Amino acid sequence: MAPERVIVCGGAAPAELPTRPAPVFLDIFGRRQNVNLDLEGLSRTLWADPPAPLRDLLDVAVYVYAADQAVERAGGGRVDGEEIGAGWRRNFRFRIPVRTPDLWNSDDVRTPLVSALSFLSEDEYAFEFYPLRKDTDLKGRINFNANPFHGEVGEVAMFSGGLDSLAGAVQRSLVDGKQVLLVHHRSNEKMTPHYSRLVRALRQVPGARVPLHFTFRANKAKRLGKEYTQRTRSFLFAAFGAVFARMIGLDRLTFFENGVTSLNLPPSAQVVGARASRTTHPRALAGFERFFTAVLGTRFKVESPFLWDTKTDVVKRIAGADCGNLIGLSTSCGHTWELSSTKHTHCGLCSQCIDRRFAVLAAGQAGNDPQDRYAVELLAGDRRDSRDRTMVAAYLDLAMRVEQMGEPEFFTQFGELARVLPHVGLPANVGATRVFDLYKRHARYVTGVVRGGVGTHAEAITRRELPRNCLLRIVYDDPEPGEATAEPPRPPGNSIRRRGRCWAIRFGENEEQYYTPDIGFEYLRLLLASPGSPFTASQLAAAIRRRSKCESSRESTHAPGDTLGLATPEGADEILDAKTRENYRVRLAEIEEEMQLVTASRTPEGVDRLDELEREKRFILSELAKARTVRGQARKLGDLRDRVRNRVCHAIRRALVQVGNYDPPLAGHLRRPVLNLGHSLSYVPPACVTWSLE
Repeated sequence: MAPERVIVCGGAAPAELPTRPAPVFLDIFGRRQNVNLDLEGLSRTLWADPPAPLRDLLDVAVYVYAADQAVERAGGGRVDGEEIGAGWRRNFRFRIPVRTPDLWNSDDVRTPLVSALSFLSEDEYAFEFYPLRKDTDLKGRINFNANPFHGEVGEVAMFSGGLDSLAGAVQRSLVDGKQVLLVHHRSNEKMTPHYSRLVRALRQVPGARVPLHFTFRANKAKRLGKEYTQRTRSFLFAAFGAVFARMIGLDRLTFFENGVTSLNLPPSAQVVGARASRTTHPRALAGFERFFTAVLGTRFKVESPFLWDTKTDVVKRIAGADCGNLIGLSTSCGHTWELSSTKHTHCGLCSQCIDRRFAVLAAGQAGNDPQDRYAVELLAGDRRDSRDRTMVAAYLDLAMRVEQMGEPEFFTQFGELARVLPHVGLPANVGATRVFDLYKRHARYVTGVVRGGVGTHAEAITRRELPRNCLLRIVYDDPEPGEATAEPPRPPGNSIRRRGRCWAIRFGENEEQYYTPDIGFEYLRLLLASPGSPFTASQLAAAIRRRSKCESSRESTHAPGDTLGLATPEGADEILDAKTRENYRVRLAEIEEEMQLVTASRTPEGVDRLDELEREKRFILSELAKARTVRGQARKLGDLRDRVRNRVCHAIRRALVQVGNYDPPLAGHLRRPVLNLGHSLSYVPPACVTWSLE
């Protein structure tokens, strides 16, 4: 785990502060202000002073967002210029002054806050809340709009100025005839003119209810800008939306985002950290719901109406409402800070630009989104940097692979989608079918654009007139005479490694699969590291305990023949370690949520699924019960070899159950040499099988 970074907010530092790593000091209102918060475009008739818990919510969201940028991620490597690996995760401890400390320090609020943020940004969070000594007037930070507010707002929607949020605004204000309040976060002043033009055009759409909009600016001092991934931005966005929804009497807010972007399968097996963004993932939005409900004290919904749309479907919604002229005014680029020309509003190289351009072309709207707005054209543009070529090739490769898959293979290849199904509001089997259909539709759109581009540029491809690094030649062209034709070296056939908190395992010719955290994979890795060597369960348990940075180091003596330096545990140790207990608690929450969804669906298939979930729930509860005495204290292992063996063997079996769900050949391979579990454990594979451990 990364070292803990203490984030001291608003001068709240009653406890002793560490010297290394140095604390980060953030302040919105004090004399040392380095975080800015401003509101614009609000009507006086719409404004009301938020109650204290909502003011606190705004402060907490701004501080979390500022800290996200102020603490740089480290990593075990880079993919497409972005950090990945175990070091990508950070460990935050926030100290924040609030107006309602009892509320914020309660488990009902703090637990869902930590859970939502941990999933969203893949970081560790802890919070300490203190009484706010001196409050300030938020009205001094509001630039009121001169226009009075008329009518009843029917919806609060997040508005980024991209294609998806534009489609949502068109859908609600024109197609549905609703008065919608658009909430915009201005994070880049360079794009302000583009956003203003889009809003003016949207307000002039004939026949539409004129949407209201307000902008908030939440940023930090320039010297604090050390990390650009900003995975908590959607939390900031949602917090402001929730506050203004409650102020006008609504119990919901809306994110308009297409399902492919929300689910966000990594375009290649190597891209997991920074690329596996979860900003509008169904589980992230469900986490927002639980947290806002706890803060507000009433049921609050966070909706995603476009979950079953691809980006092409979104563009078709805009065109179908006769608003195609607005497409070119929207902005999707993730690298706008790099653009120096006022002519180009999109780099054409980032994943957002690639996704946008494929969708526009597939929807037949190229005329409403001129090619010259992109610094690099999608199909024939020269991608000179190898990272840019890798990005577009991986995007297309994913679509081409999905196009050829059946549903069983699809969910075997992308096991992480299992985390989606409990949060889409459908029975698991129905949700799975819709997810598969979503990605198949997206794949057809993408490959159709490429095939159409090959036909259009056939003569130029034949004559090799297109840039050698453009998409069409990357995918379809043969090497030019004299070019090296050797294939890049393949990674080892079998590998097991950490990816953030998760485990990534590749076996044979199969794709790398990802597995949720479990200490059983730690034990498996130790066994795979020394094939043929027998270890006692006590030795494995001691090795993992010594690796944990959460426990104080202790001197140990190597047992005879112990080549890994493993020793039998001394003294008393808990039956379930803290990591396993936390994984159990997270899984129990997921089970409860899925059981509610399945029960509400009332389908015949749901009965079987409920039985499965109930069995898993009973098993977890029994494991947790065994780990506690009748007085509620953690049960110790002591020197009882049977208890140590049972704990280690249970953990390995849990890991093998996960492997069996996503990689049956690997599970079958491991059960023979590993599952003969007793006091002595070993991994004895065939001579031809070796493993790479990173």
